[in-house]
Order: sequence, then structure tokens, then C-alpha cells
Amino acid sequence: MRAAAAHAADWAAFACAAQALGVGAALLERTVAYVGTRTQFGSPVGAFQAVKHRLADIRTGLEFARPLVHGAAVALAAGAPTAAAEVAAAKSSACDAAYAAARAALQSHGAIGYTSEYDLSLWIGKARALRSAWGSPVDCRARALDLFSE
Repeated sequence: MRAAAAHAADWAAFACAAQALGVGAALLERTVAYVGTRTQFGSPVGAFQAVKHRLADIRTGLEFARPLVHGAAVALAAGAPTAAAEVAAAKSSACDAAYAAARAALQSHGAIGYTSEYDLSLWIGKARALRSAWGSPVDCRARALDLFSE
């Protein structure tokens, strides 16, 4: 019974990781589109080097999380003994990347990101909720280290 509950928790954590990856990608996509149209000092905000670097860092975080999420899916489906650790690593990475995307999106959009009329606030809320669901990134990192070191 306990193994079945742990297995179900792994699937739930995996679902959070996969959803976080999608939320992060959606946030990045919306932010890139927005900074391409918003102008400041006569130039699109997206033309500024600092904005480009921040969004590139977000993209890098999401791309590093993607193979971890895919690997966790394969491990879970195969019933691999390392599945729990792989899920924990995937969730930590994907949720960190999604949360960073949410923070960058909010900063890039400015005050409009806080308004409920603009759908960005929904995406940011999802990123925040997924980050703590089925274990925080800190808990997941510790779990992955403990399980991989056994």
C-alpha cells in the first residue's frame, strides 16, 4: 500500500513538472511577444541587451529542464528504480525555470502583469502554485540527492 501511494505521489509530482515546463514556455512566449511591441526611448524593449540576456537565461533554464522531464516520464513508465529521484530532479528544475520565467515576465510587463484583466497574472499564479505542489524545489533537490546516493 505504501509503495502504491509513493508511486502515485511520483506521478503527481511528474505532472507538476510537466505542467511547469509548459507554463514556463507559455510565459516566455508571451513575454518575448510583449517586449517586441512595447517601446521605450523609441526602441522596442526587447532590443535592450539586458532584456535579451534575461530572456535567454529563461530559455536556457527551460531547455535544461526539458530532458529531465522527458527522462522522468520514461523512468516512471518503465518502473525504473531511479524513477522517484528522476521525478524529483525534473520537478525541481522545471519549477525553478517556470518560476524564473514568471518573475521575468512580471518584470518585463510591468504593472499590467498584476492586473486580473490580463491573462499573465493567471500564468504567474500557476507557476507559483506548481512550485510548491508535491514538494518545493528545495525538498525535491534533497530527495533526488538522497535517492541517487543510495
